[in-house]
Amino acid sequence: MSAWKRCVCAACLLAGLSLRPAQALETILADGFERNCGQVSFVENFPINGPDWPELWSELADSADLADVSGGAGRLRPVVSNYSLARMYAPIATRDVEVRFQMVLEDASSQGVGFFVRQNGGHLQLTPEFGQGYAVFVEGTFRGMPGVGVWREENGVEIQIEHSGGAAPAPQSGQPLHVRFRVHQVDPSQTRLQAKIWPVGSTEPVAWQVSALDGQFGLQDRTGGIAVDSWNVAQAGTLSMNTLVDQIEIEPLCNPIRARGPVTLVGDGFQFAEGPLWRDDHLLFSDITADQILRLDPPTQFSNFRMPSGNANGLALDLQGRLLAAEHGPRRLSITDTGGTVQTLTDLYQGQRYNSPNDLAVASDGTIYFTDPDYGLADPGLREIPFNGLYRRDLAGTVVAEWEGAIGVNQPNGVALSPDQGTVYVTDTQAGELLAWTRAASGALSQPRVLATGLPIADGMCVDVEGNVYVATWGNGIEVYSPDGAHWGTVPIPSQATNCAFGDSDGHTLYVTAQQAVYRLRVPLGGAALVP
Repeated sequence: MSAWKRCVCAACLLAGLSLRPAQALETILADGFERNCGQVSFVENFPINGPDWPELWSELADSADLADVSGGAGRLRPVVSNYSLARMYAPIATRDVEVRFQMVLEDASSQGVGFFVRQNGGHLQLTPEFGQGYAVFVEGTFRGMPGVGVWREENGVEIQIEHSGGAAPAPQSGQPLHVRFRVHQVDPSQTRLQAKIWPVGSTEPVAWQVSALDGQFGLQDRTGGIAVDSWNVAQAGTLSMNTLVDQIEIEPLCNPIRARGPVTLVGDGFQFAEGPLWRDDHLLFSDITADQILRLDPPTQFSNFRMPSGNANGLALDLQGRLLAAEHGPRRLSITDTGGTVQTLTDLYQGQRYNSPNDLAVASDGTIYFTDPDYGLADPGLREIPFNGLYRRDLAGTVVAEWEGAIGVNQPNGVALSPDQGTVYVTDTQAGELLAWTRAASGALSQPRVLATGLPIADGMCVDVEGNVYVATWGNGIEVYSPDGAHWGTVPIPSQATNCAFGDSDGHTLYVTAQQAVYRLRVPLGGAALVP
């Protein structure tokens, strides 16, 4: 089985083929969301050596001199021709998918392997229906492009979209390589393609080595099959070297904004709406400038919850369901008990007052992570702490600075936890970045990394059950990222988005605060479990 840890049903492993061969082209739900997304839907291990590739695979245009199974891998060698290309096709539905496989070039100086998705069963300009599809190409040195690239086949013509350059290793003869290829629809007119390769036995690189957008009309929002290519530079004589492909896995992607509903206005007229929090059957949110926390009882009933609020911004619940607030005015985290009494939870770090606590997130063990930029400081001369920080407070009340952002360079803002609570996410508004840290069992953070850059005034954020991160920005709206930082796309918001929260009884409504307004939309994936 594959080196990747994924959920695969026993029948799929036994067959080495599609979960539903008779329904191979019917994996799309009516609302556009993938059926069985997040689970491997196709596996090909080439389990039986023999003269032919297994059922469902077919050779296109008599292109292969050799297409058999040898040593538990699909072996392929093209017919010597002007292009020297062999292609095998299988009617396995793909649209928003991740493809993973292993491959070997017996002669890296003259060979390459390509894997197509959204493929229509055509073969360049050699079949009655010309080829269409998106592909990842991995090849050696013969065209001066060693590494990995993403391509499209458009009306039977192959066109390179982007290449890794020196970001990916050059394949070596006889060296097994892992290949990971992801394709998803960002919006109705654009598809994002990402790819990476690495030697079997080595550590998978964190970053995609290739990432590009493509808007070729004929490939947008389409479902198609899969195809495997093998090519060689020889145009005359005899070919003796083969390419090998093995351990193919196809996983439909759970694109979190694929089947979203329309963005609708819930209410407006606020001064600076922020910090949305779903609690029981209603939404709480802050109006910072108005010094108020408001309550929304859906669909549109607004009322006062607390005023004054200490110019509260981010809101959260502790393990007992009590309201926590990051307050700019008193420069503290507060806690409101069930009787409505407000007390200070923390307002000092090593005897110094915070700048202006902005946002907070609570882990299931009660640990609180909160950000402390200097936006709320009425006078820079009031600063006592010489950095803009990300803090951790444990149940005993001990506060640790996990990150000390430089004044004038970093403004930590939104903070959130992944569903497994193994990652803490933070937006750095000034740097325009989405950051991530690995969280230990003790609550301590390590391995800081940048997941996304170029965010136009990144503010608060929320996380869904699959770990996708929804970042509110003052530019385009809600930018949505996978847990590894792959950009799913954008949910446009009519005004400058400040924060978001999942709510309603099923957790499938995304509420968005946008300074003077509150919006909502229905989304296919619900929010991550809240504390408590």
